[in-house]
Amino acid sequence: MLNSDSMMKRILYSFFFLIFFYSVAYAAPSQLTQAKIETTPQTCLILTLNKSTTYTKILLKNPDRFVLDLNNTNPSTLINKLNVNNTSIASIKTGAQPKNTLRIVIQLDKPDNVSIASTTLNSTYQIVLTLAATPRPIIKKRDIVVVIDPGHGGQDPGASGPTGTREKNITLAIGLDLQRELQQVPGIKVYMTRDKDIYPSLGQRLALARKVKADIFISIHADAYKNRAARGATVFALSQGRATSEAAHWIAERENKSELIGGVDLADKNYALRSVLVDLSQTATIGLSLKLGDDVLGNLSKFSTLHSHRVEQASLYVLTSPDIPAILVETGFISNPTEERLLKTPSYQEKLALAIKNGVLTYLNDNPTDNTTFDKK
Repeated sequence: MLNSDSMMKRILYSFFFLIFFYSVAYAAPSQLTQAKIETTPQTCLILTLNKSTTYTKILLKNPDRFVLDLNNTNPSTLINKLNVNNTSIASIKTGAQPKNTLRIVIQLDKPDNVSIASTTLNSTYQIVLTLAATPRPIIKKRDIVVVIDPGHGGQDPGASGPTGTREKNITLAIGLDLQRELQQVPGIKVYMTRDKDIYPSLGQRLALARKVKADIFISIHADAYKNRAARGATVFALSQGRATSEAAHWIAERENKSELIGGVDLADKNYALRSVLVDLSQTATIGLSLKLGDDVLGNLSKFSTLHSHRVEQASLYVLTSPDIPAILVETGFISNPTEERLLKTPSYQEKLALAIKNGVLTYLNDNPTDNTTFDKK
């Protein structure tokens, strides 16, 4: 029979053995059994382990990363196999740290926008990381395309002033100034129908505008009149009624009549090109042209005499592209001696270009085209 001392020793041994046994069992590392990503619509990283564990989070910079350390957890390759396409996660990877720590490194656009929750579910342990909202497809906004058309050129000098100033030279100088001004505006791309002393046909000018998918077409001219007292700037948009009726008459006689516009024979042009005149019955485009013209006219009025205080409308072939807001700016009367001198002056040419530019910017901000840099949506 055991004495009391022996019995006490046995009890103590058994007690310490049980403590050691349960300590070892409890200290065994947890194991990651499942890892998955859900988007609903936020991105959630769901980690399932065979038992509970503690964790810590760290924010790292350069680059910005969210780091989750799972303490006393065995290494795992499950996370490295996850597909992060179309989620808020740019990249995700794991690595083993000292003391059986499983490190998960997540690169995000906003690494601090992460919430963590944990729960015990059916004898398993889950950690859920809710990340930033799943990104939606981003539509890249395009530039506004402006076509500048310096009138006349080459063999067509246009009007002449009292001292022999040629319209084609004035319009080119103003057009190049306008090109330079507009190219300084982010979100605007500029094309010229001519940038030297050549003559593109009116059909070629319109064809360029359609080819580059122009949003705005601006034709620059200098007026002339038999009465040399006439002066001032005028802005024109297309007249819907006149353009339609004249175009119909012209097309009906296309087989036996040679139509001269701006000194160019259009009789040999194909039917599709000439039928553009009929298509110009689109009220919306003409309405936008009137708005554009009004904004340009308002800026011209700040320093220039106006021949007309409203946007005039006329049957002008160069304005007949059916879906492009278009204006023709008569910068002044080159036949007027005073305005001829002004129009030859580089500083005045720059003022005209700047006024047209400001009018264009006003128009674009008030009437932004969808999915362009001026569309604030």
